[in-house]
Amino acid sequence: MLQIAHISLMFAYLVLPPAMILAIFALPRRIGYSARVWPSITVAIASALLLGVAASIIYDLWLGGIIPLSQMLLTCYWAAGLICILKMLDIILDALARFAFRAIGSWTPHERQSAAQVIRVILLFIIGLPYMIASAATYRPKTALRNATPWYDLGAISISFDATDGLQLAGFWTPAPTLENVRGLGPRWGHQTVIVCPGSRGGRAAYLELASVFLDHGYNVLTFDSRAQGDSDGQIVSFGDHERRDVLGAVRWLRKSYPQAARRIVAVGIDTGGAALIEAAADPSIDGRAIDALAVFGGYDSFKNLAASAAGVSFPPPLQWLIVPVGVPLACLQTGADLWNFSPARDVAEIAPRPILFIHGAHDPIIALERGRALNDAASAPKAHIWLDDLTDDQAVNDPQIVNRTRHFLDVAIPLL
Repeated sequence: MLQIAHISLMFAYLVLPPAMILAIFALPRRIGYSARVWPSITVAIASALLLGVAASIIYDLWLGGIIPLSQMLLTCYWAAGLICILKMLDIILDALARFAFRAIGSWTPHERQSAAQVIRVILLFIIGLPYMIASAATYRPKTALRNATPWYDLGAISISFDATDGLQLAGFWTPAPTLENVRGLGPRWGHQTVIVCPGSRGGRAAYLELASVFLDHGYNVLTFDSRAQGDSDGQIVSFGDHERRDVLGAVRWLRKSYPQAARRIVAVGIDTGGAALIEAAADPSIDGRAIDALAVFGGYDSFKNLAASAAGVSFPPPLQWLIVPVGVPLACLQTGADLWNFSPARDVAEIAPRPILFIHGAHDPIIALERGRALNDAASAPKAHIWLDDLTDDQAVNDPQIVNRTRHFLDVAIPLL
């Protein structure tokens, strides 16, 4: 049922903008028709363009990349679809409110109309604003690849592979450096790989410092653009739910393409990428069980708790009270994922007996430290944690000392039998 509703919503985004324009021109022409219609069309188009461009600029600043013109135009079309959906919602709520008050015969028509308008506005606020927030939080215009020269200098090779649900993803494969005439490298050199699962602001060109540390210690590095990032397919993110298939696709590609390098697979996940990594490692498939150890920067226990924490910080009352009961179900509709029940804390125990490390910064503005603590409490041994009182999660993943502690944990991590 959720998938049918999701597909229907995506279809509405696609067809409503041209359909509403055609409907306007198909209306019977009456006196003053042009005077009313053309300003309405002009305002609608201008609103979509302004909303799309503004959203592109905000995403550009937040993601730290460059949004191509094609993606900006697609965002404008998405904004037009959003405006049309909100207009349809307004029409439906207006009709329902008028119908509800029609039975009150003791009220005058003017009183019934006024009451219906008040109810319509309240319902539009309760549903419309959380829907706009959910839509903005899950839609992603893809940014152009950041400067990849440092990656190519490290020996990175551009690759592509399929997620387990068929989406095509772009990535970098960077083999461990070949050091001639150096003794004592150990049997693992070049035969173990770390998969870097990007966070909401990451991608295959991010986390260069983290990759460099692992490369210097004989790891191969596989990093990729998750869905709706960079050159990968998709425009909708699901905070780790659908992205688990990206991680499983990366493991599958590694095991098939470089079996010698896949003798030992470890992984590092950042925020939503950490949630995807936990779900992938908990998956009972061969690819899920091939992950021998993992580390999670800025993980969270459940999407409902994450949404409540983020709403408490980002929105004033009464809007913050609507995010979980109204916004989360609408996010489910927008993504086609059951985010209401999405809980890495519920599934993290399935990773045992493989080791897991949790790293969380107390100053992270979105994912509170309490979310990381709850996730750690739900995990089974063997596990470890690093709580950072003076860093955010983004700062931690770029801190050489923290990265080396993470690498050391993954160096010695072995499953308990």
